[in-house]
Amino acid sequence: MAVHYWEESEIEVGKPVNCQVVVNHTVELTEEEKEQARQDAIAKLRDEEASKMRRPSQSKKATENRPQVEQRSLFDF
Repeated sequence: MAVHYWEESEIEVGKPVNCQVVVNHTVELTEEEKEQARQDAIAKLRDEEASKMRRPSQSKKATENRPQVEQRSLFDF
């Protein structure tokens, strides 16, 4: 790859590459690893939901305190 980089004159550095990687083996998880991954996912979800519940609900308060402004469309000339 390095030799190809120096020989090619039209390579754009940093340009996104659309490619696929194929691997000829599968990862086999043990039952303990599967259960640990499941428990980690449950804990993460529980923490995310708890943090959502702790945040104050600003959407209702913000819309109640804001004066109503007439919203015009592009076709109202």
